[in-house]
Amino acid sequence: EVLQRIYSGLQFNYRVNISRSSCVEASAGLNRTFVADRIYSSVVCNCSFNNNTVCHVTSIQMQRLNLAGTLPVEFANLSHLQEIHLSRNYLNGSIPSAFGQLPLVILALRGNRISGIIPAEIGDITTLEELVLDDNLLQGNLPTNLGSLINLKRLLLSANNFNGTIPVTFGNLRNLTDFRIDGNKISGQIPDFIGNWTNLGRL
Repeated sequence: EVLQRIYSGLQFNYRVNISRSSCVEASAGLNRTFVADRIYSSVVCNCSFNNNTVCHVTSIQMQRLNLAGTLPVEFANLSHLQEIHLSRNYLNGSIPSAFGQLPLVILALRGNRISGIIPAEIGDITTLEELVLDDNLLQGNLPTNLGSLINLKRLLLSANNFNGTIPVTFGNLRNLTDFRIDGNKISGQIPDFIGNWTNLGRL
């Protein structure tokens, strides 16, 4: 039922047959390859729970599918979800604060029409390693508690409407390998703490 609401909210217009057995059957239509070797629609489950009797959705990818809906808050009901990858669609609306409840490793929303602010609750996802929000319509100040994401490796915020300065709490992000913030209205000095990001490969 949660997947059905998510697909409806995203305006996924391809035929899918979601049932209780969709995780273990290939006939559900949840996984589709439109270009060789590139899966643009993928739902991954882990069926090892309760002695291999219970499945949980762990990854949802829907890329370049012309999705035009909003981000469904129902994602938060998938308690074992580790990846949301919805890049290069036409999704609008805001990022639900309820996403902060998820054990996400990857949250990738690149190249949509998502607006509003980054919810402060995103800083509660301590498992997060990739936060990819570039090329959207996001605005406001950068939440200071993103500095709590100590496992973060990629923070991509380019081509939005962010303003203000880079929070001093970002100095805690010492595992960053990729930080992009160009194309915004960020002001102030380049922070000294960037010199402590010793794993950085791209700035």
